[in-house]
Amino acid sequence: MFETFYNETIRNTVVGFGSLFNEIYVVRKDNSGNETSRFKVPITYAPKEKFIRMLNEYSGLKGSNNERDISTILPRIGFNIEAINYDAERKRNTLSKRYSASSVSNQIKTEYAEVPYAVDFFLTVAARSMEDSLQIIEQILAYFTPEFTVTMNFTDSRNRIDVPIVLSSVASEIDFEGDSSTQRSIIFNLAFTARTYVYGPTKESKVITKVDTTFFNTDFDTQGNPTGATGALARVIAGITGPNGATSDINEYTGTNVFGSTTDRANSIFEYPDTLDSLGATI
Repeated sequence: MFETFYNETIRNTVVGFGSLFNEIYVVRKDNSGNETSRFKVPITYAPKEKFIRMLNEYSGLKGSNNERDISTILPRIGFNIEAINYDAERKRNTLSKRYSASSVSNQIKTEYAEVPYAVDFFLTVAARSMEDSLQIIEQILAYFTPEFTVTMNFTDSRNRIDVPIVLSSVASEIDFEGDSSTQRSIIFNLAFTARTYVYGPTKESKVITKVDTTFFNTDFDTQGNPTGATGALARVIAGITGPNGATSDINEYTGTNVFGSTTDRANSIFEYPDTLDSLGATI
């Protein structure tokens, strides 16, 4: 049942989520409102507990250059996955398939329907001052109403999938304990849910390029049982040629119990899906 495959769908979701917050800047101004400095807020994949431990154990925090040393690590943004839950509301038919062209001649790629999952993210914003924290938070909240949709590339056949990312809560943690020499930590916690998908393995198989069908001419009684002649009314052989649609000869046979004598022949044009068109299949 199971086989080895890795489409990196969850990894791509994590990368796509983190990329939303990698262009956030903090601007410092003087009393006249003139910009004095501007720097990019670093973002890392780390939980809130790591930030708190870093603040408590950073050697420079207890030195004489307290404010200068802590500014080298704050402000900072971190995020991590909290949970991955199945999203039954977005479930599709399990047996639904998607087809795409293969690089191998006369073959096609097949994969089953995507499996919906909700990935919960926890994002932490840590800063030295309330002003820095509010600058960062405002640049995030302005885009979530309460969701923001990101277009991601998951597989070769699923290269433009819209993934809504929903902001569910915002909470602050401000530590007021300690004496005047204790460094205050300001932390904002934001909870998000990414409504993403997980994709199974992709299989390749040959394309059906020729169909041989026999139609029968018969009568039925009141109970639905065949009666009388059961000879072949028509025998159709359809073949695919050329890259644009398909052209085939149809050989029709009429009569009772007749398979070999040709009484009529006609040419017909068959239109096939774009998937076969892109394959350029020939027969």
